[in-house]
Amino acid sequence: MLWLLAFTAGLVRGFSGFGFSMILALGLMATVPPSVAVPVALLLDLNCSAGLWIGACRGFHQPVGYRLIAGMLLAVPIGTLLLTILPALWMTPAVAAVCLVGSGLILARPVAAQKTVDQSRHLAFPAGLASGLAMSMASAGGPPLMLYLLRSGLDVTQLRATAILFFAASSACALLGLWLFDALGTEHLQLAVGLLLPALLGNFAGQYLHHRWQPGSLRVIVGALLAGLSGWLLLTSLSTALAVSL
Repeated sequence: MLWLLAFTAGLVRGFSGFGFSMILALGLMATVPPSVAVPVALLLDLNCSAGLWIGACRGFHQPVGYRLIAGMLLAVPIGTLLLTILPALWMTPAVAAVCLVGSGLILARPVAAQKTVDQSRHLAFPAGLASGLAMSMASAGGPPLMLYLLRSGLDVTQLRATAILFFAASSACALLGLWLFDALGTEHLQLAVGLLLPALLGNFAGQYLHHRWQPGSLRVIVGALLAGLSGWLLLTSLSTALAVSL
């Protein structure tokens, strides 16, 4: 079952450029706490995106991308600290709630960009801040970033490339923070290694499909999948937390 989950997450990432860590973290949290699920999702997200980096460098929009990364660098230590200190009993519903909001943002029909890249550039830093916080805390950095990028005036190639390199940078920084907080160990590495092959296979399949389907065709499917996973996890984890508290 976990192999199928990793393959599906890789398929979505290879096709759209985002969504891997949210899908994988939500699925893993059905069996393990967020302190395990989130680092494993980040580890695999970073490894599976490596094959996309060279191609993404050609389309990366530097003025926007560097502002996004600057905001992310400020937010990641905060999110990492919250992940390591908050009790798992309440961290699971918190992560699920963040992902549920994120799925709603993905499902929302993107409006036509009414600003040029230069006009929207000042919003890149706060977008990176929000995405970095959600990424390090809940592996849910995709929706805040894509909400900005879809309205930034970037073309499809620049958007996908900027998203790929931003997520690579944010995953690496979040993992570094977890390692510094002594929250990354053998348990995470073993689980990540066990899921690496299906995740890579899914990623290659997604890249193959990306050249044959329109990029926007998967938006509703990804959003619905995330909404279903996060909604189910939110209800079950909240009921468990309330039962234990009472």
